[in-house]
Amino acid sequence: MVTAPHFLAAQAGLSILQAGGNAADAGIAVAAALSVLYPHMTGLGGDAFIIYYEAAKRQLICYNGSGRAAGLATHQFYQAQGATSIPERGPLAVLTAPGAVDAWFALHQRFGSLEFPSLLQPAIGYAEQGAPVARSFADALAAHYAVLQADEGAAGIYGLRPACKAGEVFKQPQLAHTLQAIAKEGRDWFYLGEGARAIEAYCSRKGSPLRAQDLAAHQGCYDEPLRSPFFDYESITTPPNSQGIALLIAQGVFEKVTADGLPDPDSAPLVHACVEAIKLSFADRDQRVADPKVFDAWRDLLEPEHLRALASRFDPFQAFEPAAAVDQGDTAYFAAVDEQGNAVSYIQSLFHSFGAGVVVPELGIALNNRGSAFSLQENDVRSLVPGRLPFHTLMPCMLLREGKPWLVYGSMGGEGQPQTALTLATRIACFGMDPQSAIEAPRWRWGKAWIDEPASLNIESRFGAACIAGLRARGHMVNVVGEWDEAMGHAGAIVVGADGVLHGGADPRGDGAAVGW
Repeated sequence: MVTAPHFLAAQAGLSILQAGGNAADAGIAVAAALSVLYPHMTGLGGDAFIIYYEAAKRQLICYNGSGRAAGLATHQFYQAQGATSIPERGPLAVLTAPGAVDAWFALHQRFGSLEFPSLLQPAIGYAEQGAPVARSFADALAAHYAVLQADEGAAGIYGLRPACKAGEVFKQPQLAHTLQAIAKEGRDWFYLGEGARAIEAYCSRKGSPLRAQDLAAHQGCYDEPLRSPFFDYESITTPPNSQGIALLIAQGVFEKVTADGLPDPDSAPLVHACVEAIKLSFADRDQRVADPKVFDAWRDLLEPEHLRALASRFDPFQAFEPAAAVDQGDTAYFAAVDEQGNAVSYIQSLFHSFGAGVVVPELGIALNNRGSAFSLQENDVRSLVPGRLPFHTLMPCMLLREGKPWLVYGSMGGEGQPQTALTLATRIACFGMDPQSAIEAPRWRWGKAWIDEPASLNIESRFGAACIAGLRARGHMVNVVGEWDEAMGHAGAIVVGADGVLHGGADPRGDGAAVGW
């Protein structure tokens, strides 16, 4: 089974499984296809985080495919540009090496079974022959028209007109050429060869500090996943510089504050408990999570004593308002489980829509703006230093039962990722909902849309008047949004049943599908 936020990408992954590929092969095919079909959310110029379960060895690993800050990306460089913070858009936002392509090759080298070029063929076909524009892609083209017009590469490929209707066939010949070159010549084409030289030439001309030497130096790494108990399961995610630990903290707090009994599903008491657990976890995350080789003060955050101390601050009848980060981030989450029981939980991203809004014209790829998570304050835990990893919102997830994947799940959505993951884990593991029903049920998301505004609790109107009134009575600043709000994320999930039957779900807030055979 494969779940992905675009139905053609899900079908690409399924075709690889049907051809004898495994979950790793399918994940790579989906990642490449989404780079074409969902270029506002993800692409070759972005990063990736992966959790992979190898059934034959009963082994679980994760891969950190995030890029480090460029050698020229110093405080002095930005001060010389008159910047007091790193911009979210434009060439100055491009300062980390893209890690997604490296992650494809790393996953394939260790776990892949089919020949690598075959995994890119669906993506190449979609780019070369064209594919229908998805609703989310059409909306992003319209919403970010000004951003795309500000860069000649972006304007030439994505910004030719202010509106593009869903269903129109959209071809990307430059991206097709790039994918063909990677399929034929391998990883080195992108990181050491023609691809790296094209990225350097454009970045240098536009004023970005990213250079070919930064791509040449890039190397993602395998790591041990983070683990923490959650009711009768073991919760798994990626360690810092990923924000995944925020989910595990929130799950630990939620379990403790509901020890006397779970509130009714989707009731005000349940949503309140989840939101407060997230707030507590975010406060920890923002003080402790950065480049793990520089800051390792996060290791005690999952200790039972710390979780109990956090839970003691919970008031079932009153919300508290710690500082909240700006609630942004567009991403693509997808997952696959094969017939041998191998499983991949995979997330790949440009950060904001179209990343920095900078597109290398010869390659047809948007470059990510993940470096905007760095600070230009000298003593900040996330202070910009060349070679340092940025704080990352990407966080794939799993729940294990008896050491094996039971729930493979995740979502796009920046700050919303741990919030949606907490909601899905609670609905599926605690209330026994099937994945599709859990994903379709109304969702909430706490945070800020802009830095200068107060944090609010955004909640889909389908929760109903009683829940909304109960949350407001507890002091939450509730903002009721539409019935199906894309800002709640595109979630995906696969449950591995005890009988071996796979149950999947994909988000109607996106353009995806869960498909199997």
